Amino acid sequence: MSDPIFEPLEFRNLTVKNRIFRSNISGRFDNEDGSLTQTRINWECRFAAGGAGAVISSYVPVRMDGRIIAGYATIHRDEFIPLWQKLGEAVRAHGAKYILQLSHSGRQMDIPGVHNMHRPSPAPTSNMESLHGFLCQAMSTGEVRQIVRDFAQGAWRAREAGLDGIELHAANGYLFTQFLSSAINDRTDCYGGSLRNRARFLLEVIEAIRDKVGRDFHLQVKLSATDHNNVLPWEGKGNTVADTIEVAQWCEALGADALHISTGSLFPHPLNPPGDLPLDVLAVTYDAMISSGVSGFRNFLLFRYPMLRPIFRWLWFRMKKGRPVEGVGF
Repeated sequence: MSDPIFEPLEFRNLTVKNRIFRSNISGRFDNEDGSLTQTRINWECRFAAGGAGAVISSYVPVRMDGRIIAGYATIHRDEFIPLWQKLGEAVRAHGAKYILQLSHSGRQMDIPGVHNMHRPSPAPTSNMESLHGFLCQAMSTGEVRQIVRDFAQGAWRAREAGLDGIELHAANGYLFTQFLSSAINDRTDCYGGSLRNRARFLLEVIEAIRDKVGRDFHLQVKLSATDHNNVLPWEGKGNTVADTIEVAQWCEALGADALHISTGSLFPHPLNPPGDLPLDVLAVTYDAMISSGVSGFRNFLLFRYPMLRPIFRWLWFRMKKGRPVEGVGF
């Protein structure tokens, strides 16, 4: 009997040679202007050469004000289409498919870089991100609708580059999650309140993409099954699995071809990725984020001094007790 992991996986408009998907992960490979580099191409090709059926890109912003970290490639300019085309062709030379993850940080902007320095990030709320204290500014209705158009344009660029599909990053605390979450979204207009209203932004993006590129281009959505929006004990818990099932059904009805299921209201999160949190490593790397948020220096002190680390360990790891390792799946 053959192992189903190595059998082809067929979506509506996309066939992948096996069921091994390299999920979105990357490093700071790219240029300050958002153009990608040969280093990124080499990185992605290693997974394709290793046998992955599909490679999902790292976080790729549709606007420069949506980068989580400087040095990540974007797809906000038509001039970048040939660069993404070159990457897609290199991955496909190994028999793998390449899916571009369209994203926007919202308030979860880790390291602004030169372009976004001292700019409050556009978000559904003006309440700063709770763990690090990243500042943000609630968008107007018109600004939300502009970002909808920006996502559609990003999808068009991905298609023009000949890539195999796109993924909307609606998980792990980024912009879509901030709209979806009952614990984060405090809007009183048509994008806040009920679950359907909170999902409106994501659903409008799917509709706009389908209007722009049609039904034949693969589109999948990454969702957090549960918010677990309680990294800090006094926070609200956010959306439940039942809420996410409803959102997933609405996404499917509007033309989503697949779902990528994750967890958490921020990244990293105590349950994502699984495993330990190396505080000794954070003690020498987190200093780059101190200036990014109001609470950055507080967190750094908790990482830096061994006598204070038990406080952060208790906050971070209390959610893991009694839980199995949570997987990621399609």
